[in-house]
Amino acid sequence: MQQNFFEQYQHSDIDELADVIGELLQNPITIEDLDHRLIAYSSHTDSTDPARWSTIMGRRVPETVLARLWKDGVFQQLFSQKDPVHIPEKKEIGLGKRVAIAIRRGNDILGYIWAQEVNRALTSWDDEILRQAAKEAVPRLLQRQGKRKAEQDRQKEFLWELLLGGHSEETKLQQKAINLHMKIVPPLMVCTIEVLEGKGEQLHQLLYPLLMRDKIYSLTDGSQLILLMQHPTGQAVTEDALVAYSEQFLGECMFKLTDKFGKGKAHIGCGRPVCSLIEGRQSYQEALQMNVIKRLFPQETERILRFQKLGIYRFLPQMKSWNKEQAYKNDQLAKLLYYDQENQTNLTETLEVFLDHVGKVNRTAAHLHIHINTLSYRLKRIEEIMQIDLDDPNQRYSLYIDLKVMKLG
Repeated sequence: MQQNFFEQYQHSDIDELADVIGELLQNPITIEDLDHRLIAYSSHTDSTDPARWSTIMGRRVPETVLARLWKDGVFQQLFSQKDPVHIPEKKEIGLGKRVAIAIRRGNDILGYIWAQEVNRALTSWDDEILRQAAKEAVPRLLQRQGKRKAEQDRQKEFLWELLLGGHSEETKLQQKAINLHMKIVPPLMVCTIEVLEGKGEQLHQLLYPLLMRDKIYSLTDGSQLILLMQHPTGQAVTEDALVAYSEQFLGECMFKLTDKFGKGKAHIGCGRPVCSLIEGRQSYQEALQMNVIKRLFPQETERILRFQKLGIYRFLPQMKSWNKEQAYKNDQLAKLLYYDQENQTNLTETLEVFLDHVGKVNRTAAHLHIHINTLSYRLKRIEEIMQIDLDDPNQRYSLYIDLKVMKLG
């Protein structure tokens, strides 16, 4: 029968629990919440290393330590496994050998227990002590979590206020963020992530390690995960620096999304960088437009992340409205569609691919997997049916736009 190391400590508080774990392991212990704020620590002081000392004095794990542990994959391991993680010494950040375990309630992580491995080496027997300690810590952390959840709910309400607009004074928004202990430093950029047949909460769970690592504020809305991007340094930077960081971060997200859901299943869209909190609404609206366009033109916009890079696709919804108002229809295109339907051909597809490739026949033929001579025949037939000249730039541009607008339904 497995020994219960904490049976006689059922009613001890979190500080007493830290001391008990320390006595059992004969090593210094710290217990942190999910945001790496110090909750409790054992009374060992003679063997405290610089990283632990800074954590105790600052009531939070130093940023340099967190950044290095993320970089080395330590937190990724803590998120993905329920067993303790053994961490080698990292002298350059003042971190001695450690063993850490996540405190879990189901799939949710509430915090962490860290054992400094200094007085004696920790064994597999000690790993079992840490597993039991993590279970014992759950009700104690849940007692503290009520206040934290209330603050998180207020922070989410504030983020929705920021995204939906209705504010006229930047200073009031900034002060409200400060009151909610939120550090938001422009420039900002709103990005949305969506997976076909997925849920925002599912995306949040998958990307949670990355969001935690870079301290990104996020919301879920139906199938979407909404991110408020700012530079991870917490400093005001140039818009170009924010864009460069965001593209790198979203590339990491896309790698995870593709691995989980498959290629082409995820859409990421970002609004333009903005220089104030009030303008957050504008960036959010642009991100939403991005996702609409990406759903309609997944292949054409696969590599486009930002609203500014949409080009002509940005205008297509408005063009559709204009066409409807003016009862406009491209009669030449209608002829080609009718011909395809009656003869079971796909000349409309050939025309679109040809225009997508800016009239370059070699690339068009390669995309369609046909010989150049076959493509030349098809293009001549298209010109005959539509009574157009594909060498005329005006006609080509007009056809290109009308083909894309047609896809809007």
